[in-house]
Amino acid sequence: MSETKFSVMVSLFNWMQKSKSSSVKRSKFRKFLDTFCRPNNGDDYFSAIRLILPGLDRERGSYGLREHVLATCLIDALGMSRDSPDSQRLLNWRKGGPRSGAFAGNFSLIAAEVLQQRQGMTSGGLTIKELNELLDRLASSENRSDKTSILSDLIRKTNAQEMKWIIMIILKDLKLGISEKSIFHEFHPDAEDLFNVTCDLKLVCEKLRDRSQRHKRQDIEVGKPVRPQLALRVSNAAAAWKKLHGKEVIVECKFDGDRIQIHKNGANISFFSRNFLNHPEYEHGMSDVIRRNILIDRCILDGEMLVWDASANRFAEFGSNQEIAKAAKEGLDSDRQLCCILTV
Repeated sequence: MSETKFSVMVSLFNWMQKSKSSSVKRSKFRKFLDTFCRPNNGDDYFSAIRLILPGLDRERGSYGLREHVLATCLIDALGMSRDSPDSQRLLNWRKGGPRSGAFAGNFSLIAAEVLQQRQGMTSGGLTIKELNELLDRLASSENRSDKTSILSDLIRKTNAQEMKWIIMIILKDLKLGISEKSIFHEFHPDAEDLFNVTCDLKLVCEKLRDRSQRHKRQDIEVGKPVRPQLALRVSNAAAAWKKLHGKEVIVECKFDGDRIQIHKNGANISFFSRNFLNHPEYEHGMSDVIRRNILIDRCILDGEMLVWDASANRFAEFGSNQEIAKAAKEGLDSDRQLCCILTV
């Protein structure tokens, strides 16, 4: 896998995206693993699967690049004027009209069109190993100029088609038309179960590298994030009632905060987001509250992190958590404080 070209994976992505059959997509993915990943080599599997399921990869931190920031970095990496038509297409990618073209609302496709005029279609021979190394650097770099420099390297080593998929990986949305459940199942029958209780994609790839060996069901472990249960999205209220089959239900208020998972292991308190990321910034504002009020020694709590405004006697507006967490860390007095509404 270390010498496998990223262009091979791009071919897989293109093929999976075009195919309408879920079973064919799965078999194509299985063939890719069997052909390009060395048997019993967890690193090979992880190198590939982390690119296919980028939203589940905890080893690599956040890129800090949503579409608008990514657009400005690409503009700088390509040496374009901010006022040029292509720059405006990238910056205003959501808008329709003649400037946006047929791909309005799809940033990666607009970027691919802009890049194609400057890159061409000849691959630069970037390997999967090199791509992962560059993406690691992109995630760890803290300022925009460094990120722009890394994107310049990627542009030099790829063609427009490859960059389109790299942008999708950065945005963590590949649109392959295949569920992560199917990806997990094709990799190993026990992969999804193990991921649900560990939220560790690398561990899954290392432990389950032999598909013929079944894995003993693993218990939840305090201190390691667990995949939270999420509500099923339906189109409207009528569809929701239909799903309930006429049963009696209890409806509770939807608190508009951040989904949080709190792990209490003795004196140690950990906070994890719904995306399994550790949030140590909540420790100063919430750990003592948890220790005082949750008397059991070891437990996992699931709830919603919000800010309570004592002066207004109500919850603060959405998006206040980080600000108040920072104030608590700095020891600043405030009528606003973090609180957690637990799910029972």
